[in-house]
Amino acid sequence: FGTGDAKLELKNRKVPVSALILGCAPIGCGWAGDVPESTAESTVLQALSLGIRYVDTAPWYGAGLSEQRLGKALATAQSTTKEQVAVSTKVGRYMVTKAEAASHGTRVDSGYDFNTENYHNNVPVWDYRKEGTEESLRQSRQRLQRNFIDCLRVHDAEDPERWEEACSPDGAIAVLVSLREKGEIGQVSLGFNSVPYLMKTIQKYPNGTFDNIMMARTWNLLDQSSYPLLLECQKRGIKVHLAAVFCAGLLWGQNFFMYRSEIPPELTEKVARWKELSTSYGFSLPQVALAFAFLPSCVERVAVGCASPEQVRGNVELCDVKVPLELWQKAQASGLLPQHLQISE
Repeated sequence: FGTGDAKLELKNRKVPVSALILGCAPIGCGWAGDVPESTAESTVLQALSLGIRYVDTAPWYGAGLSEQRLGKALATAQSTTKEQVAVSTKVGRYMVTKAEAASHGTRVDSGYDFNTENYHNNVPVWDYRKEGTEESLRQSRQRLQRNFIDCLRVHDAEDPERWEEACSPDGAIAVLVSLREKGEIGQVSLGFNSVPYLMKTIQKYPNGTFDNIMMARTWNLLDQSSYPLLLECQKRGIKVHLAAVFCAGLLWGQNFFMYRSEIPPELTEKVARWKELSTSYGFSLPQVALAFAFLPSCVERVAVGCASPEQVRGNVELCDVKVPLELWQKAQASGLLPQHLQISE
């Protein structure tokens, strides 16, 4: 792994409910399908009632729909709860109406795949420059009905053009650092899928620039390819918020893998082996998947995307479970996990 003698600190610990983040992409009507207004609200309220105190959203999720619904639900919750809930959202895109889109040319984000025709006619425009970042935040504050944002993440700056723009002297990262200095936001973060881009970004800036990063897809029972990145975060004191720890459904027993429905056959076999191992110790596969995500000491929180109150309850029920060290050792012995992971109590 070319990381010298440093090892990723992996501690076998229980996941408390307080470590969960309610992931609000699904209430933006994305790959999980249409989510009615009332269901979106009851999903957020259920999370609050069960002790989840951190919610994550983004303008991208439903072109503002997720933020708007979240803002409304938080306003509905008793004012006591509202004050204690930490909100993270993201910058890098702002919304325009379809009628205005033509004037934005290639900046209209072509990858948009949320089903929001029934709710509004907005589309996302990507922009990591100063003005674009400020406009993104201005719109988010309006939709979320709050001024102070606990954590603001630069979202998806993971192609050369977007990355250069975000990292320019007056790009998104510089804007966020300045907002934190002024006390307008609490923490500065990144939210990317790409391990190389995350690595490149945290190495480019001095320690203390990023309070945490949010990463998806690369630290779970089926894929540990972000080991070097987690090690770099450990070294720099950057906390990690993990998303897609169930591989976007597959480890929950759904036929979804990373937001697509085609599942590679070798993964189907691996999932079956993990399931068998989990069951032999009296655990469900999702319990083991969540516990694995939380092994690295640098992992502070785990985001669970929920589209209904039932899904919220299902995720909360996975918490506070202690998986025996022996299960991890057996997984290593049988080749389900790499040998170089050193897990301790």
